[in-house]
Amino acid sequence: MDQVRTVLRRTQAVLHRVELVWCVIGLLSCTSLVFVQVVNRWLIRYSLMGIGDLALYVFIGFMLIAAAYTTWNEGHISVDFFRDKMVAGRPSAAAWHKVAMVLLAIVACISIFPVTYAFMVAAIRYPQFGTLVSWFNISWLQEVEFVMLLLVLLHLVVIARRDIANAIHQQQARGKG
Repeated sequence: MDQVRTVLRRTQAVLHRVELVWCVIGLLSCTSLVFVQVVNRWLIRYSLMGIGDLALYVFIGFMLIAAAYTTWNEGHISVDFFRDKMVAGRPSAAAWHKVAMVLLAIVACISIFPVTYAFMVAAIRYPQFGTLVSWFNISWLQEVEFVMLLLVLLHLVVIARRDIANAIHQQQARGKG
């Protein structure tokens, strides 16, 4: 069992690094494309056909990958004011609240899973091509969206497992104290 956990931890670490590398590549690519577009449009007075579309596609793909990376780091945007007021000074309640929020996020991901899956299957069956660059297949965005949803769901399940163990530990520590 320890070998399986070790393999899973290593796999998660590799996956996390791959997500980070893709986020960096996406951010640099998107920034570079927009920079080139602005320089061409304003300084050279010549707009490269399709570079705006390409920058948009790279940005969308980058943001989808960033969603999975941010989920793993638990860096999502949240409003903590209500949580802090509801569970202030009660570590056990705060731990269970965290579990409830992760489980709610898992339910939300699962609820949109069928739609995202159908969206991906349609993209594979019926490829769509860019408007200005007719050879550029933009269906990959729909496929990436589904893969990123799977990664977000995987990350949430791992976080939920950890948070449930922490909440149980908090509960037991409160019972002993």
